[in-house]
Amino acid sequence: MTKLLIVESPTKAHHIQAMLGSGWSVKATVGHIRDLPIKGDAAYVRPPDFKLNYEITERAGKTVPALRAAARDAESVYIATDPDREGEAIAWHVCQVLGIKPGMAKRVTYQEVTEPAIRKAIAAPRTVNMPLVAAQEARRALDRIVGWEVSGPLSNAIGSRASAGRVQTPALSLVVAREQAIRQFKPTPWFQVLAHVAGKDAAPDWRAVWVDGTQEGEYFQDKAHAKALADALPSMALKVTKAETKPVRKPPAPPFTTSSMQMDGARALKTPVDAIMKAAQSLFEHGHITYHRTDSPNLSEEGEGLLRAALKKENLPLVETPRRWKSKGGAQEAHEAIRPTRPMVRQAGENELEQALYDLIRKRALASQMPDAVYQQTSCTLDGGMFHGRPAVFRAVGSVLKDPGWMALYRETAEDEEGTENPAANPVPRLAVGDAVRAARGECLSKTTKAPPRYTESTLIKALEDHGVGRPSTYASILKNLFAREYIRRKGKSPALYATELGEKIVESLSVFDFSNVDYTREVEADLDRITEGQMRPRDLLAKSFADIQRILDTMPAQAQGRSCPVEGCDGTVRRLESKRKPGVFFWMCSNRDAHPLLQDNDGNPGAPFAERVEAGDGPACPECGAATSRQETGKGYGYFRCGKGHGSWWDDKGALGKKWEDRASAQGAASRSARKSTGTKASSTKRTAKGTRAKARSTIMD
Repeated sequence: MTKLLIVESPTKAHHIQAMLGSGWSVKATVGHIRDLPIKGDAAYVRPPDFKLNYEITERAGKTVPALRAAARDAESVYIATDPDREGEAIAWHVCQVLGIKPGMAKRVTYQEVTEPAIRKAIAAPRTVNMPLVAAQEARRALDRIVGWEVSGPLSNAIGSRASAGRVQTPALSLVVAREQAIRQFKPTPWFQVLAHVAGKDAAPDWRAVWVDGTQEGEYFQDKAHAKALADALPSMALKVTKAETKPVRKPPAPPFTTSSMQMDGARALKTPVDAIMKAAQSLFEHGHITYHRTDSPNLSEEGEGLLRAALKKENLPLVETPRRWKSKGGAQEAHEAIRPTRPMVRQAGENELEQALYDLIRKRALASQMPDAVYQQTSCTLDGGMFHGRPAVFRAVGSVLKDPGWMALYRETAEDEEGTENPAANPVPRLAVGDAVRAARGECLSKTTKAPPRYTESTLIKALEDHGVGRPSTYASILKNLFAREYIRRKGKSPALYATELGEKIVESLSVFDFSNVDYTREVEADLDRITEGQMRPRDLLAKSFADIQRILDTMPAQAQGRSCPVEGCDGTVRRLESKRKPGVFFWMCSNRDAHPLLQDNDGNPGAPFAERVEAGDGPACPECGAATSRQETGKGYGYFRCGKGHGSWWDDKGALGKKWEDRASAQGAASRSARKSTGTKASSTKRTAKGTRAKARSTIMD
């Protein structure tokens, strides 16, 4: 009999199968095999038990039977999903579907898809880490609570389809706050004076900046004084009152963590973060890099040894003692930093982006074990006495690169910062106190304060990390959702992120909720870490979060909860919705669907009901309301009957109502409700669930 190893990705499965050879069968889950339903009551996560009702996903409808068959024929089953919180949850779901007790499971993890790492992991399996699974479920439950409890009232409040997200909303609020700060910004004109000094004996020219005496946050605005000082400089005697020359060492950056890879990758490769993460996933699955979801900047001893050996072989300088870095607060250091698995391999990847990202990862990892770059920094202070009642003191700083060290291999890409002085571009000569200096010319620069820059994907990730919002592994999906829902956008090829009008409306409407605040979100992340460590019960976190949300919902304006129906004799409430087929077209729906048709939109207010779409006697009676249906035809000429009051459509069965024509989501919701009524404690099983793959709705949160 063979042994079965279960991984997430088919690519990884194929790669590992080739490593292990005969005696092993490697199968893939293709991601999550169970998820929460998207329709019906079972989709909600609510008190008192906060049960999560799982169902086998449509995609897993084929993979689950194959996994079960392989498990039945296997001598033993090993579960090798990714070594993070999400991967641990998938491992637990695999156990549930295959009937394996988590405490008896053979759970294996590895940081790189190489044969030595795989075989070492298989030789030392562990059980499923249930606190880690509980933390993932708590995160999933929180996301569902926020999204499903708040999105409906939010859509009603702003009159358009909208969604709230536990991490998405704080991220959006940062972009909106920056947009508002830019809009409110008032530029301040100010002036700067430069003294340009000619170099001696063919040495290059250099410059010194006037120390205008203003305090931090203030700007010199006397144009006449600045211009007069610039004009007087060539005739002014400047004396060196301070001079210093010293070496300045610049150490390399640590190897990439997930967030630093996303930031530098987005800047250097000018590529969206989502694409960076997909490329990293592929590089990991093909065995080129270590696991790419990590908060740790440090390497394993094995990783250090491989990198240092590669540097020696390539005759590159090597720092004497391996470097260590201090992690940021709250970092999860279960995995080492991102590095190449075989540093001697200079090129890897299936396409141009993967190859460029691999090159960045490799060079940064190698550079981390190289010597510091050394600059010779020269500075001086020049005193020209008093000029029109103000000191004429100038300051110059310049640097010359003496030893590139690690910079010979790698340079971190920086955000463009207008007006930043570059010391390396100012070759200040070595001077002594008391030396006399004469300016060749003076220059008065007219400047204006700049509004705070808009976020880019890179700087937004840094802000999220600094605020402790979400985890680096979630940043790509956060940005992807904000773009997909048109809450943020770009203009042309600029990397700047602009908040849309819809995005600003959402932030304004959600500002009353605690979860929209970055500090609250950081506290939740800390609570999730406590659950991981077994120091907090998931139900306590969910109960508090749910109560906080309901408290705000109860105080929201009646408009957000629904408005009274204007149709005479109807006691229902109406809410404004946007057409899915025609974005920008709105209508109103009443809670009493049987009483009258949908209502027209009248400049944001409910208008008159739409006219009945059928006349009495045109078709068979609707089984829901008894009203006559009308016969329609699809684009391919198939006939069907449709209820004028919106109760559905039925195929034409020789002039009679045939099978009901439901959209897929409605069919799934109906099947889900039916399954819950019949099983009580079992998970909902919808039409998309393959025959024989029904699984129990179990949650470690309440176990």
